[in-house]
Amino acid sequence: MSIIRSLPEVLISQIAAGEVVERPASVLKELVENSVDSGATEISISIVDGGMQEIRVADNGPGIPQQQLPLALSRHATSKIQGLEDLESIQSLGFRGEALASIASVSQLTLASRHGGEAHSWKINADGGNVSEPIPCALDKGTVVTVKNLYFNTPARKKFLKSPNTEYGHCDEVYKHIALSNPHVRFSIMHNGKPKRRAQATSIEMRVTETLGSSLTEASIWIDEGSAELSLSGFVQQPGYETTKKDNQYLFVNGRFVRDRVISHAIRQAFNDVLHHGKSVSHILFLQINPKLVDVNVHPRKTEVRFHESQAIHQFIFHAIEKKLSSIDMNANKVTHSFFQNANVSPSPLDASSQSNLNLSSARNLTRPQLFGTSEIGGGSEIARDSTEERNITDLSNWNAFEETNTSEHALGFALAQLSGAYVLAQNQSGLIIVDMHAAHERIVYEQLKNALDLEAIPKQTLLIPIDIRLELIQIEVVHENEALLNTLGFEFSSSGPENIALRAIPSFIGTDKVTGLVENVIKDIVHYGSTRVLQEHRNEVLSTLACHSAVRANRKLTIEEMNNLLREMEKTERSDHCNHGRPTWFHISLSELDTRFMRGQ
Repeated sequence: MSIIRSLPEVLISQIAAGEVVERPASVLKELVENSVDSGATEISISIVDGGMQEIRVADNGPGIPQQQLPLALSRHATSKIQGLEDLESIQSLGFRGEALASIASVSQLTLASRHGGEAHSWKINADGGNVSEPIPCALDKGTVVTVKNLYFNTPARKKFLKSPNTEYGHCDEVYKHIALSNPHVRFSIMHNGKPKRRAQATSIEMRVTETLGSSLTEASIWIDEGSAELSLSGFVQQPGYETTKKDNQYLFVNGRFVRDRVISHAIRQAFNDVLHHGKSVSHILFLQINPKLVDVNVHPRKTEVRFHESQAIHQFIFHAIEKKLSSIDMNANKVTHSFFQNANVSPSPLDASSQSNLNLSSARNLTRPQLFGTSEIGGGSEIARDSTEERNITDLSNWNAFEETNTSEHALGFALAQLSGAYVLAQNQSGLIIVDMHAAHERIVYEQLKNALDLEAIPKQTLLIPIDIRLELIQIEVVHENEALLNTLGFEFSSSGPENIALRAIPSFIGTDKVTGLVENVIKDIVHYGSTRVLQEHRNEVLSTLACHSAVRANRKLTIEEMNNLLREMEKTERSDHCNHGRPTWFHISLSELDTRFMRGQ
């Protein structure tokens, strides 16, 4: 039987280093965080060969006294916590007292510092964990930590490192994390003697621009919500600027960069109604929370946290972002027509005066008259039968009459014509408005459904002749298990056979011609989400299905009055700039763009 014995201190530090010091970027993170915790206002970083040869971090902090230099390189020694109560309310970035000792055990480290009250500076060396005595050195102020030959004594770890450029890329990402969360600190970073980045002490908006570029802030929404115990601030990208990349997604909790599934899910859910499939939203968000309500002592890398009330955090972030998305006025110039993509035209924004009336207030419920007069909007009864007319511009009889209308009253102007059975052309004070009628109507119906369901007021129409629908056995079971929920959606039914149901009532805004397919899709959603509880959590997906199948379809002939009704409802509906699948519903082409395209005045 093997003998149990205590491990040498150096070996313990090297084992700990396996968790703390994953690569050069891990070293940089620990050193810079120590500088920030010290209160430094200026931090300079120098890296050689991606950090594999050398990492040097210098700051203008208060320094470390001579007698404490050896203690700084020992395990479990820190100035940031003293007892259990401090561990439960951590406000500093570091607190474990393991980082410097772990780094020193796998590198050649020099720690030089000058404390404010001392006549001169001192330095201490550590070679693979062997620590020297402090000796005098030349240093004006602050602290300088130099780490050379990382993993020189653990070649098995060193061989897993990538190329110098790859390792520097990871170091650069660490720099971004700390620079973004500390706009009051000046930073500079060099690689192989060449300056790479510099950041001045400034506002968070300027720091984001310095670090990530201006394109992000220009296309973003500023969020600032909360109270003393809990607050959220930062930028989220506007709908329509989504990307397939997840590069620009930064989340900070009390100044600490973290990756958290709860918060990430809340952000995605808030954008669910306006995010196109497969897209991601860039964001730089700062969550400030009472330190007693979050546990940062989860992992040595300190990029994971655990909230004591995770559901409350989720709801707070979700509602903060959703509220902002519902209240903003989207600019019409965010989407540019492909007609101009290759032309030498500089798009001009929609005038503020004409955009101001596009107030995205709360949607109206379904008790009002039908959007398109007395016609059903299910898409069946009014679809053009003559295929020769499907691709023509319709109803130009009111073109001249439009000139007599005051377009300043409405941001989306007034309808001129219908193009290709799919688009509404309208004119406002500054130019041409093009509307995807199905996408726009889908958003309107969707928001009305949500409001009506919240009030349990979805109006029903009883069918004179019930509609018989054949379903699979599992679907029949799901229908019976979720009867109450289907009733709240406006459906009433009874059994008409072992594999059949008789639909006796439907939502009043749905035409009867395509109701069978609609019911089948709703039931498939219920089967997919599994249970009533889960379905209620994903009710918006079900309502989206209802809205999509209820919205006016392509090739439906609309009158000028119907088109104007659509425009007015868009102006009153929340988030009407995008359908509930994330597609844009309208865009604007200014008169100056048209003049340039047709070379007027040239």
